[in-house]
Amino acid sequence: MPPALRSLLFPALVLALCYAGWRSYGWQGLLLALLMSSFWVLLHFTKLMRLLRAAASRPVGAVEDVRALQGRLRPGMPMHEVVRQAASLGKREPGTPGENTEDFVWHDPQGRTLHLRFDHGRLRRIERRHGQATKTTDDQTAGQP
Repeated sequence: MPPALRSLLFPALVLALCYAGWRSYGWQGLLLALLMSSFWVLLHFTKLMRLLRAAASRPVGAVEDVRALQGRLRPGMPMHEVVRQAASLGKREPGTPGENTEDFVWHDPQGRTLHLRFDHGRLRRIERRHGQATKTTDDQTAGQP
């Protein structure tokens, strides 16, 4: 789903729910629709805050095993799922200004690093490095043997 459409989906659903509530039950239906929407937002906000609290207690960019993390990641995953899998926040690398991409790095005690590129909050490229060796997985090569 395109990022512009994804950002408009929730407000459109809330408006549709409010309209349906108003048409069906009057002001009580509208109030119920608004309360349901605000409850949904609060649930997701609480979930995100718990995730960030748990990730903030670990060193930035540190994981137990880069290979295990790489095995759990798939292109297209949202950033919050990657942080949940890594159980720590990644170290941000400087990127090209004007692009909607972000690069993050995780490392393990064995010296391996995992470089991830996100585009509009979705994982697009996975690259594992150990010294000079590089293993890459991205959108175009994910389905090929």
